[in-house]
Amino acid sequence: MESTPQFDCDETLVPPNARILVAVSSGADSMALLCWLHELGRDIVVGHVNHALEELRPGECEADEASVRAKCAALNVPFRAVTVDLPRKNGHVNESVARDARYLALTQMARDNDCKLVATAHTATDGLETALLNLMRGGGPNGWQGVPPSRVLAGEIRLVRPLYKATRSSARALLKSRGWNWREDASNLEPIFARNRVRAELLPLLSDISGRDLDELSRGHARGAQILRDEAALLEALGARELSRLTIAREPNLLSLSAPWFAELDIALQRRVLRAAARQMVPKLRDLSAEKVEIVRLSVSENRRRAVWSWPRGLRIEWTGPTRGNRIRLWRVGSETISGTSPD
Repeated sequence: MESTPQFDCDETLVPPNARILVAVSSGADSMALLCWLHELGRDIVVGHVNHALEELRPGECEADEASVRAKCAALNVPFRAVTVDLPRKNGHVNESVARDARYLALTQMARDNDCKLVATAHTATDGLETALLNLMRGGGPNGWQGVPPSRVLAGEIRLVRPLYKATRSSARALLKSRGWNWREDASNLEPIFARNRVRAELLPLLSDISGRDLDELSRGHARGAQILRDEAALLEALGARELSRLTIAREPNLLSLSAPWFAELDIALQRRVLRAAARQMVPKLRDLSAEKVEIVRLSVSENRRRAVWSWPRGLRIEWTGPTRGNRIRLWRVGSETISGTSPD
C-alpha cells in the first residue's frame, strides 16, 4: 500500500484471517475505509444500508447505493444492500432510531455472509463530535471517550472502527491520492440535527479559541480517550468484582444488592457498581447519564428516604430505604412486574 502517513489506522482491529463486512455509505470516510482495507488485501464484503429518505434527500439514497455498487464491481468486491423502512414522526426520522436500524441491518448482513466483524468508518473527528454531544447530554467520563474502537454488536458479531485515530481530512486526502470519488450527503449540513451543528458551528469555534486546527484537536482527543478507556477498563473490572460481592439475589428480571455494603465502597466504585448493575439488566444500555447515577448513589450513601427512578430502556432502580430491606433493586418494565414493596 502506498504510504499515507497521516492516515493513522489500527490494523489490529481487522486481522488478516478475518472476513469483514465493511459498512460503506458512499461518503468520504467509508470510501476511505473501503480503499484502505482493499489495499491491505483483507477478505471483505461491502454492506450498504439504504435509508430511503426521499423526503430529505430526493433521489440521493438510490444514487448513493448505485455509486457504491459500481465501485465494488470495479474492485471485484462482493456487494450487499438492504433498504430499511424508518418510522417518521412529524415528517422526521429520529437519529437514534436510524442508527439502531442501520446496525440491525449490518448485523444480519454479517451473519448472512459469514462475517464475524463489521467495520465502520468512524474517525477521530467523529469521536470528538460524539464526546462533545455526550458532554452536553450530561454524560460522565465514559461519554468523553467518544466512539469506542470496538464493541460487541450482537452475539458473535463484533463492531470495529479501525479509523478511530484517523482524521476526517486525512480520509479525504487518501481518496484524492488514489483518484477515488465519493458523494457528499447534503443532509449533513441540515441544522435540525445536533451533530451537524456541532460539526458546522462548535468545532470551528473551538478551533478558533484554542488556536489549534481541527485535526490537531481530533488527534488530541483520540489520545486522551484511549487513556480514559485503559483506566476505565480497570475500574470496570473492579466494579464487576464488587457487584458480584454485593449481589443478594439475581433472577431473570430482578437484581438485588446490599445497600450497607454498597455504602462502604469508594465513591468511584459505587458509580461503577451502579453502571455495571444496569448493564447486567440491560446489556445494550449506553445512554445512562452521570446525573442519574449520582442521584441514586447519594440517596443510598446518605440514607435518604425510599425512592424509585426510571432509567433508560425500561429499567427501574429502587432504593428501599434503610428500614425496608436496605437494598438496591433493579428490574425491567414490561418483562415482569415487581411491586413497589421490597421483599423481606
